[in-house]
Amino acid sequence: MAQGRRGNDADLRKGPPQLKIGINATSLHEKPTGLGVFTAEVSRCMSAQEKDLLVFSPIPVTGLPERFRYRIPASVKGSLNFSGNLLRAVYLNGVLPLLCRRNGIEVLFCPMIEYPFVPLVPLVVHVHDLHPLKFAPQFKRAAVHFRFSLRRIKSTARRVTVSSEAVKKELLGATDLPEDRIDVVPLAYNRELFYPRKTGGRAEFMSRYSLTRPYLLTVGNLFPYKNLDMLIESFLGIKDAIPHMLVIVGRKEFAPAGMKGGERVFFTDYVPDEDLPGFYSHAEMVVHPSLSEGFGLTPLEAMACGTPVLSSSACALPEVVGNAGILFDPRDPGALGALIVRVLQDQRLRKELTEKGLERAKMFSWEKTASGIIMSCRKAQGEGR
Repeated sequence: MAQGRRGNDADLRKGPPQLKIGINATSLHEKPTGLGVFTAEVSRCMSAQEKDLLVFSPIPVTGLPERFRYRIPASVKGSLNFSGNLLRAVYLNGVLPLLCRRNGIEVLFCPMIEYPFVPLVPLVVHVHDLHPLKFAPQFKRAAVHFRFSLRRIKSTARRVTVSSEAVKKELLGATDLPEDRIDVVPLAYNRELFYPRKTGGRAEFMSRYSLTRPYLLTVGNLFPYKNLDMLIESFLGIKDAIPHMLVIVGRKEFAPAGMKGGERVFFTDYVPDEDLPGFYSHAEMVVHPSLSEGFGLTPLEAMACGTPVLSSSACALPEVVGNAGILFDPRDPGALGALIVRVLQDQRLRKELTEKGLERAKMFSWEKTASGIIMSCRKAQGEGR
């Protein structure tokens, strides 16, 4: 029987042919921040959709079968040490392209703007945000490398994925990259980890972390653009009107010199991923005051845990929060303080925010993110033909 224009039924059921994608996970380390979480999660989910995947990583990736990992030297993993990052840059440009060729990689995906300048195979690069351009002094040497990498991205990468429409808009304004080479691929959260925890475990959890009062929570790195000084100022302005403490979860080495907590402001330093859902679930609310975000994992994880969210209205955050949280001006500490007090006093509003947040969070999944990246990789491969 003739196959006709659509081919035979067996071919149709097979779906698209497998694509051998490599993932540049050279920056992974044992205490991941948002970039590390993204890299690990997309690696895990892409391995479930593309069976011929290879992840170049210096450490095991949670949830990723070891058969998908190509072990690279631990000396190149992410660090705050300049010499370590320099070694990784040398590895990216001198070794990784050859490994891709040797292992038959058809497209290399780089989950952040660290990529080989002569990749030898089609390249897709993810741009999370333009913070090193917008807040260059906070990123020091990294800002110089970011600026150089951004200038070369048009000539080196076949496609660019971004976390939000806001980042796409900023990228188009900062480069001459054609709009049709940019794919918006929203991020997500780990559904097996971030869900509401039972209130029965609250006392034990708070005791373990020496939390002596009900608390407001913020989570993230402590770079100045996270605007924690403004949040602390806002909190100290209302602390006599509420019984709560302010808990700040984030790695202290990123904090600007001189950042002080003050009375009833508690810094935890880095917290293991498995404890984050407890912090979210037992908080009265999450307040996210950032001056800029390429996406907004913290509000999303909080909504998934059933915690009311007050979020800055900056950049991509409205895309994530939608109408499931309350947006505020991140440069007005007085207005934020009044908002916090109002929400704490309105139990019905907090319940409404919880319900809306749980529904909103269902819109996002790492499986969808992985599918979007794979689609972009397929476009990159096809565009070279």
